Amino acid sequence: MNTTHPKILEVHLKRLAVIYIRQSSPLQVENHLESKARQYQLTERAQSLGWPSTRCVVIDEDSGISGAQSFNRPGYQRLVSMVALREVGIVFGLEVSRLARNSLDWYQLLELAAAFDVLIADEDGLYDPAEFNDRLLLGLKGTISEVELYQIKARMVRGRLNKAQRGDLLWNLPVGLEYDVLSGQIQLDADQSVRHAVALVFRLFRQLGSVRGVLSYLAREGLDLPSQRLVRGVGRMITWQKPRYHVIYLMLTNPMYAGIYAYGRRQVQVDPLAHTRQIHRKGRADWEVFLPEHHVGYISQEEYEANVARLENNYQQFPANQGAVREGPALLQGLVWCKHCGRKMRVCYHDGQPYYTCDGAHRTFGTAICNRASAGRVDVLVEDLFLSLMNVTTLEQSMGAAHKLQKEAALVDRQWQEKLQRLSYQADLARRRYEAVDPANRLVAQTLETAWNERLVELEAAQHAYRQNRPTPDQVSSTQQEMEQVVTHLRDYWYQDGVSNQEKKDLLRCVIERVTLETHTSGKVIRAEIGWQGGAISTVEVPKYLFSAPHLFYRIAELARSLTDGQIAEALNAEGLETVKGRAWSARRVMDFRLSNGIPSGFTVNPQLRLTNTGYLTTAEAAARLEINQTTVQKWYKLGLLQGQHTGRQKALWIAWTAEVEQRLGGQASFDPQMISVKALCKLQGKTWEQLIRWCVEEGHHVYRFRRGTTFRFYVLPASCSLQP
Repeated sequence: MNTTHPKILEVHLKRLAVIYIRQSSPLQVENHLESKARQYQLTERAQSLGWPSTRCVVIDEDSGISGAQSFNRPGYQRLVSMVALREVGIVFGLEVSRLARNSLDWYQLLELAAAFDVLIADEDGLYDPAEFNDRLLLGLKGTISEVELYQIKARMVRGRLNKAQRGDLLWNLPVGLEYDVLSGQIQLDADQSVRHAVALVFRLFRQLGSVRGVLSYLAREGLDLPSQRLVRGVGRMITWQKPRYHVIYLMLTNPMYAGIYAYGRRQVQVDPLAHTRQIHRKGRADWEVFLPEHHVGYISQEEYEANVARLENNYQQFPANQGAVREGPALLQGLVWCKHCGRKMRVCYHDGQPYYTCDGAHRTFGTAICNRASAGRVDVLVEDLFLSLMNVTTLEQSMGAAHKLQKEAALVDRQWQEKLQRLSYQADLARRRYEAVDPANRLVAQTLETAWNERLVELEAAQHAYRQNRPTPDQVSSTQQEMEQVVTHLRDYWYQDGVSNQEKKDLLRCVIERVTLETHTSGKVIRAEIGWQGGAISTVEVPKYLFSAPHLFYRIAELARSLTDGQIAEALNAEGLETVKGRAWSARRVMDFRLSNGIPSGFTVNPQLRLTNTGYLTTAEAAARLEINQTTVQKWYKLGLLQGQHTGRQKALWIAWTAEVEQRLGGQASFDPQMISVKALCKLQGKTWEQLIRWCVEEGHHVYRFRRGTTFRFYVLPASCSLQP
């Protein structure tokens, strides 16, 4: 046995000697060369202990990777698998911390080494994990290594926090801000075009109110946004790129642009099982450092907080938010709520037509859809109410909008001028580089000539785009008389595509806080409650399934409150109104129109479409109240005791019902001594009951009905004339 150490046996020498090499970061790999050399020298120690060079394996794949975890260290995983396969006789490490700085990984390696008779060696000695004393010592070393890592991190975190609390902790600033080399303070970027581009983003969001709106505007105008990247050996480089959604969003939510020094805005959570990191944004109150007015910014702190609140309000998945205005035809998007369950109604489409739908419970629990209404029909009524509020008194606000339009055009033109100036400089720089090269060196000259041509092409394309997109003065100018004409004829512009859907939504949100929709009991009428800014409420009723002729709907709904279908038909014909197909109205056509559109009436047996305050009852309802059968009700109607009328194709009888009728025939009236029994009068006059009742009604006498025991008796209260025939 070619070894002097008593713990090394022949079985160990027949296996491999693994030298595990690791440094914690790429910076250490590059700069700490002595540590790396010492670790590679462990191969010589393995050979001195009896392992030939052919059985010495160096594992250095983990160079530059922290030992806090093992899932991201392929070299360590390879080492553990070799130990478990009995391929390893001894593991060499400069110190225990090279192998693992995590107790879970360290003790797992010790368990495997003890089970498969593997030795562990470092600079201090050689250990057998199967022996208690060696294992105890190795366990202490592993624990100390883990504690050491914790202390190092804790000191670094506390140091960073202490420095951040003074506002001195430096990191990569967002584009548009830079450090002053002399003073060490944060200042606006020296590049004027960068400053103007960043300021334009905040100005556009102040006007448009959504990230998508800013992105669409920049893309439509062909404007680029600055971006920065760090190049080693060069420093920060500014490049110009097409605007992107997340870039604009990060600019609007970064407090550095408001002159605020903030630290600890995010929290990192590590899943030990999935080995993933999740970054969560903390609330404003949970930030570790918040230093307002720390440096010069593009906006104020108040505007920054308003921007963040507006972005949160634009997030539609949160029920209380309105959401950002979009280009769809549903003008009340984000403002509509369900009266039945209180949920926010979303916009959905069926055959290209928008609908306001309350289907939160349906999507979550599979229940029926709570509420649904045609967006077009609701929007028409709300638009009409809104336009009725607009008049020339709003001219001052309109002129303010015109001035904003002129300023906006000037800002866009300035951005284009700076872009052309930047491209012109790049083309001139490429030209000077080409002219400075030796013409004989064609390899270099050809490359520089190609770069010069590319810059010239970019400049020419930008100049052409500028000429195409440049707003002319007459496009943004607006006089007082023109604005008066716009406001006066706003209704015409509104319906003649003079105003886009997004502009309509912005205008509606200025005056409307929310709209609550309720499906009427008929199921075919939607009642909309419009809550205006300031607290006023307006209520309108919308036909749910009306496809045409809304004027007929409202006229028939008005007449149906007191007239039968036949009487409504006569009134419509007298007014010269025709059906949708140009025909005269009949009772049947009125009934079909009314039932199709859910118009309630006092003369319908459908309880969902029945108006209860018209003063008429069906024979069944009258019979129930009088405690008689329907045949008797019809008999009393023929005798004149009850008044009513026949309606519909079936000539259904409707009984006129008043409080006097209910009191007189329902047995609730007070008895008058002048009343005479109908039975006695029949004997006195020699008439039947029916003949006597008909005679009393014709003569104007009042017939009363009183309960006597379990039955009812009829009495007659004489009128001014005598009861003698």
